[in-house]
Amino acid sequence: MTSKFIQTTIAMAAGLVLVASPSHAATSSYNVTTTWFEPQTQPRDTVFVGSFDYDSATHTVSNLQGQLSEAMTRTGAKLAYPNDSMVWLDLSYQLVSWHDTTLGGTFAAAFKNNNTNTFYNAAPGASDFWSPQVGVDNGAIFYGFPTKASNPGNAYALIFVPDDPLAALTQAQVDKLAYADCTPTAAGGMMMGGGMMGSVCMTGTSLAAYGSAGSMDGYPKMQTITAAVPEPSSVLLALVGLGSVGMALRRRAC
Repeated sequence: MTSKFIQTTIAMAAGLVLVASPSHAATSSYNVTTTWFEPQTQPRDTVFVGSFDYDSATHTVSNLQGQLSEAMTRTGAKLAYPNDSMVWLDLSYQLVSWHDTTLGGTFAAAFKNNNTNTFYNAAPGASDFWSPQVGVDNGAIFYGFPTKASNPGNAYALIFVPDDPLAALTQAQVDKLAYADCTPTAAGGMMMGGGMMGSVCMTGTSLAAYGSAGSMDGYPKMQTITAAVPEPSSVLLALVGLGSVGMALRRRAC
């Protein structure tokens, strides 16, 4: 086996690994965990655990989805995440996303319902019924107030993805993280009504970014983003391709 054959094989193998690796593609997959500290429900915090795709060329977040914990609920012992017994909501619809040049990253929000109707908004001609600021300005009252039956029971988590997704968030970026939970009280909850707390939704916002902490004094604590592990099928495909290339080069060298 010649040295040229070995060098060629190594070079092609490296190329296949790079193709199979998400970190070398324009669009890569990531996992995200966002935590809001809840002083009134300790040791339980509100946590969003999800995944998303990110296009580094366009700073676009897509396919954001995951689960949001309800810190006011529990079906067993008062344990913190990840050994908790909290109720978790499925947030399956990414309906909002925009790039913020000043903060150097992209915001994205995943919702429980396939619409953004979350909060009551008293402003004349209002069209924004979800943003954290609308929630703060209107006392976190549920959409459809005052009729309980009109509450769609929506919830969302707003995350922030830096231009370098694996970079640690600055405090200014953390301050903008927010969530809202306007679903009717689930098993183990504290109060009954149209939202988590009667007419009021449970929210998490920061004083620095929105002028107030959440409705139960919750505020964003931290967020971690990690690269998703490549799918086994992608790794297998790369190995099969590498084997085929190696066999072809070996025949050529003989």
